Amino acid sequence: MSAGPRALALVASVLGLGMVAGASGQSPDRAAGERVFRDHCAVCHGDAGDGRGMAAHHFKSPPRDLTKGRFKFRSTASGQIPTDADLARTITQGVPSTGMVPQNHLSDAEVQAVIAFIKSLSPRFAFGPAPRVLAIPRPPPATPEAVARGGKAYVKGECAECHGKEARGDGPSVKDLSVKPSDLTRRPLKSGPAARDIVRTLMTGLDGTPMPSYHQVLEDDELWDLAYWLDARGGPPETTDDERAGWHVVRTHQRRAR
Repeated sequence: MSAGPRALALVASVLGLGMVAGASGQSPDRAAGERVFRDHCAVCHGDAGDGRGMAAHHFKSPPRDLTKGRFKFRSTASGQIPTDADLARTITQGVPSTGMVPQNHLSDAEVQAVIAFIKSLSPRFAFGPAPRVLAIPRPPPATPEAVARGGKAYVKGECAECHGKEARGDGPSVKDLSVKPSDLTRRPLKSGPAARDIVRTLMTGLDGTPMPSYHQVLEDDELWDLAYWLDARGGPPETTDDERAGWHVVRTHQRRAR
């Protein structure tokens, strides 16, 4: 009798072979993902994924505690877990302005494997409901009129309460918030460089922060108008201390691994 898929996966795990999703339909091998995580992620996120890696002290904003299963940058509804595509985007593209620099040297197989391991760190992935992706509405033309309407959407959404009238993160509620609002005039934005990325963040909110979801609060065109308005307020790209520290940690870790 030929070995079944589970037996093959077990053999591959024992032999150290990284089975990944492909034409065979096998699921990514979590053991292979753990090795990828140990080699490339644990230095900041810690062996247990709790954000307490040996390099965590280099950053003003600590590495994410992956055991909580809460992620800011998603395509899913507020309070929900991210999709695998969301996690892959964060891994390969990084989170601009933070110590989470792009890990685009990883192969597709390694990315899928490490995602499987990351999902094993939090029970939210195993026992929570399946995430619901929010479809981003079709964009209207990015005209000066749309940008002007975006200023009105900023007022309608009461965004200035946290982000301030000029979107610099200095609104009157700042003193009461444990997680400070972003200065939305600084670039690059953590969620991504395009107006579409801003719309996605407006729709999903940022879990673990006071940033709520504006899905079904603002109309579709208002979301895009607001994104165009915020996009127009951006200054030149800056490199933060955390991003510099992230690249320093990566280079140091790579040298030690050789």
